[in-house]
Amino acid sequence: MPNNEIAWSYIADQINRKKCTPVISNQLILGTLFPGQAVVREWAKSGGYPLADANLALVAQYLSVTYRDAYRAKTEYLEFLKQRYLAAVAQDPALDRSLLEQVRRERGLSLSQLVGERLGYPAAGDMENSLNLLAAFDMPIYLTTSPHLLLETALRNLNKHPRTEVYAWNPSLEEIIPADYHHNPDFQPTIDAPLVYHLQGLDEFPDSLVLSEEDHLDFIGNVIHDFREIGKMPNAVRNAISSTILILLGYNVQSWEMRVILQELIRDQPRRPRSVAIQLDPRDTPEILDSARFQEYVQMYLAQDKYRFDIYWGDALAFLKQLWSAWQGG
Repeated sequence: MPNNEIAWSYIADQINRKKCTPVISNQLILGTLFPGQAVVREWAKSGGYPLADANLALVAQYLSVTYRDAYRAKTEYLEFLKQRYLAAVAQDPALDRSLLEQVRRERGLSLSQLVGERLGYPAAGDMENSLNLLAAFDMPIYLTTSPHLLLETALRNLNKHPRTEVYAWNPSLEEIIPADYHHNPDFQPTIDAPLVYHLQGLDEFPDSLVLSEEDHLDFIGNVIHDFREIGKMPNAVRNAISSTILILLGYNVQSWEMRVILQELIRDQPRRPRSVAIQLDPRDTPEILDSARFQEYVQMYLAQDKYRFDIYWGDALAFLKQLWSAWQGG
């Protein structure tokens, strides 16, 4: 599909001016960790989820209700991801077996600690990995709805020193999440010390995850107020959302993740320049019955004055490679 509306050289220039901010979805992170695997469907099947529509928010809602325990649903989801990843890397003949066995025996590791700190993902120098390529741009702020700290690993691969902060979307999280991850008003993000701001929790603290439909509704109820109140979010984050080009990476326009970001943070920001949303080719999505009409709908929807997004049709890695070429002057 054509991507003629993408102003590559303009976006590259805005990167140089520190006026470009990527917004990274959890779907993108899971896609790099589990390429070609439908991990949410697998989790739904393992939990006895009875419906055909197995999106993450619905499955988490179902299990939170059936367990009568939202915390259990979140911890089981994170444990499922850890076991799936261990099973996948066990098939790699180049992996040190003793390291793998050592990691298997370690208790209490978060997914980010297991994958990033212990097993070294993403691997340094692998520029076919979206996270490493994204980290290589000169960007002082990264926003994400993923609870996993793998972008931070990619930034450290390049000898950058990222600071991780997390939005406390529920007042109880102020005590659950350690002060090290709270907003530091004295911190000024730079290219070498960028801010990675997690909007929907950290996997080290399962309570902090925005996972179920109920979590998303609670998140909406608080973020509307907190985004507009000075001091609730870093000024650098508020300014990035309201006045820089946003690059939405890996978001499905039908997902809760995308709806929350669009409706409550991005819309009606008159100072923000026209931005870019990366969308998978609908011809590659079997549940879309009429790809041409769906493509037209998405383009019309995101082009509305309250959003002002151009669409890149393709995967995130292809987009980042083309942007990298433009940024390097190619």
